[in-house]
Amino acid sequence: MPRQARYREIAQVLGRSIESGELAPGERLPTEDALAERYGVHRLTARQAMVELRKAGLVETRQGLGSFVRRAPRRIEVSVDPETRRHRPSDIAGMAGVFGGGERVVERAETAHPVAAGHLRLPGGVVHEITTLLRHAERPCVLSRYRLAPELAGLRLDAKAGVLASLEAAGHAYRYAWHAISAEPADLHDQSMLEMQAGEAVLVREGLLTHEGQPLCHVERRCRGDMISFVTRYD
Repeated sequence: MPRQARYREIAQVLGRSIESGELAPGERLPTEDALAERYGVHRLTARQAMVELRKAGLVETRQGLGSFVRRAPRRIEVSVDPETRRHRPSDIAGMAGVFGGGERVVERAETAHPVAAGHLRLPGGVVHEITTLLRHAERPCVLSRYRLAPELAGLRLDAKAGVLASLEAAGHAYRYAWHAISAEPADLHDQSMLEMQAGEAVLVREGLLTHEGQPLCHVERRCRGDMISFVTRYD
């Protein structure tokens, strides 16, 4: 059997120390130079070991400060009632508490998006897109894009209530027609907006909302996979 690469051996040793609690959440790890000296390897080998730990989700690097053991996140559940095809009022109240700062609008613009326009049955492929960001405990965790017909560009938004509640306040009672969930590596925009590392998992929830049977809003939520989970409740 071929010998395992040295950087992987170092990553496994450090990983066991993290998982056992010997290295506590939030604890700063030695520098690459210190690790290279400790294990008698080149600095690049130590650097690759740290890359492996980041890929495994055990370590996070803060620009200018160093690498730290990741704290176990509070997993936030977002649920949908399959009978009403809506979030339950108790869930909405709970989410308001979790995302205390409300939905921060990042951008509003007319943009070409043929896929969303197709779901909304819009000719021309142009939609009005509202991009928002949710934070929990000062950490960004959900980047949402709401795609509407251009005639809804004047929708008045209540940041504390959120985009969906703002649609309802404007007379557009909504139901989920469908939703799909997938996972993919964080792209450059995810890395910037959600403060993620390259290769970390983004949970993508895409869905279509309708009003009185007609398409209303195409929603795409890109979520930190280490903080968000989606639940469909049947009770």
